[in-house]
Amino acid sequence: MAETGILGVAARDVGRLQKVAAIVVKHGFGEVLMRVPFAAEVLRVSPTRINAEDQGTAPERFARLLGELGPTFIKLGQVLSMRSDLLPREYVVALTTLQDRAPVIPIEDVKRVIEEGLGRPVDEIFASFDDEPLATASIAQTHRATTQEGRQVVVKVQRPGIGQTMRGDLDLLYLAARGLEAGIDDLRLISVSSIIAEFEKALLRELNFSAELANLVRMGQLLRDTKGIIVPEPIAELSCRTVLVMQYFAGVSVRELEPKSERAKDVIVKLLDVMTKGILVDGFFHGDPHAGNILIGEDGTICLLDLGLVGTLSPEQREDIITLVLGTIVDDASTVVRVLLKMGTPTQRVNIGELKAEITRVRAQYVMVKSVAELDSQRFVEEFANAAHKYRVRLATEYSVLVKSVATIEGLVRLLHPDVDVLSIVKPYAERMFTDRYSPQAMLQQALGGATGMASLIRTVPTHLDQILHDLETGNVQVRPHTPKLDLLPDRVHQSASRLGVAIFSAAMTISAAVVVPDDWTRPMQWLKVALFVGFSTFALAGWTATWWWHFIGQGKRLRLAPLIQLFRRR
Repeated sequence: MAETGILGVAARDVGRLQKVAAIVVKHGFGEVLMRVPFAAEVLRVSPTRINAEDQGTAPERFARLLGELGPTFIKLGQVLSMRSDLLPREYVVALTTLQDRAPVIPIEDVKRVIEEGLGRPVDEIFASFDDEPLATASIAQTHRATTQEGRQVVVKVQRPGIGQTMRGDLDLLYLAARGLEAGIDDLRLISVSSIIAEFEKALLRELNFSAELANLVRMGQLLRDTKGIIVPEPIAELSCRTVLVMQYFAGVSVRELEPKSERAKDVIVKLLDVMTKGILVDGFFHGDPHAGNILIGEDGTICLLDLGLVGTLSPEQREDIITLVLGTIVDDASTVVRVLLKMGTPTQRVNIGELKAEITRVRAQYVMVKSVAELDSQRFVEEFANAAHKYRVRLATEYSVLVKSVATIEGLVRLLHPDVDVLSIVKPYAERMFTDRYSPQAMLQQALGGATGMASLIRTVPTHLDQILHDLETGNVQVRPHTPKLDLLPDRVHQSASRLGVAIFSAAMTISAAVVVPDDWTRPMQWLKVALFVGFSTFALAGWTATWWWHFIGQGKRLRLAPLIQLFRRR
């Protein structure tokens, strides 16, 4: 297993690390690097070189920075574009423009990856294989082929060496995250390293084509009873971690439809229906339904491509979404805040009153409109996420994928047919959820569950009371008063004693050095005095330096090693 601590990364990828730092400085973000411990020494970043060499706003330069750093960082930007709860709107918009460009993989390398993954020559697996790629991206390249049985298929082949490259970049991202957290308190609050951990999981799943195959199978099962919309059927026996073979679908991109035409309306209605069902009923939906991932056949059949990114929601999360929407509609800020805190993780104390006022403001601005056409749901969701970020409520990753997916679908609706009645499509599924939620069977099940929990609590109350009384009788109950200033007293005394000890030691070494100063260099055994003099002088110098630093720079504060220790650990 490769070394993933800071020393391993520095030894293995120091050249790449310095190149990344140079690109960061080039795009005007060198000042951020200067917050990282040891940046000037390890990365060779100078404070005099942090002026931007390109023009544009900070969000635009940040997007160009990630684009220049390569495929891993482009993927990171695409993931961050879904985190409107962490980044301002300007950054989210800029990151959505990132394009996944990559050079074409030579056909020899493509066939080699197929043969290594499936263990057979390409000529034995396929009756024909088109050397010209259908599409090329940073992770994979697709080709048309025909199986020995005569089926028309698409072969998705992973780019050679991309796994090792991306894992190396992930190590650098972890290093940067740890360094920034050690130098910037706000970044420690939002836990940048946790975001990188989420990104790593998503990226490694995308590198494993077996996961996408499983997503295709599951989505195909969920769409079995849905007319007019499909996903490519995967062929498991011809697929592996680096190769994915699936049914070929002949169609055109949804972006080629004429806006506001009947065909465009039919496609939008079907997409909205499938997405609503996936979010509210199935809890499984396409995570990136942009126009390039949606094909339309001649008969009007819709085919969803690229299920490497999907969203999943548990039944409890789906109920929270419905409760959140209901609370927003009826202007119940208390319910909205309560559900929001349940859906996320507060990283610090939340002022409930201020958060309620913020939610009320967002609702009044984006929900209280005259018609559905005026409802900017994307902007509302972004402002809602901004409110969560403002009050340090970290939303779960599943909701980030949901926000991205909903915003993408809304963009298609506005592009192709903005007059579609969205409420008439969503209403049946919402009514179904309310019916299931408040049905007699569901209410009885909830009541039985609550009664069982209450009965268990009542049964344990006597035991807990006996334990408390026993602890009181035996003197095992401890009361700890909260006295912040007094709690600092032992540390202050310890610090003062430590400084006094170092000062006494330094004085003793200084006196010892003065005593053993050689008086006659010609006499025998003077070399021993010279050695003692050098040793005592060195200890004295070190002691006085530590005392000076502690008193004038440290100001008597304890040195916090936790940020530095974090910097040396991968996880």
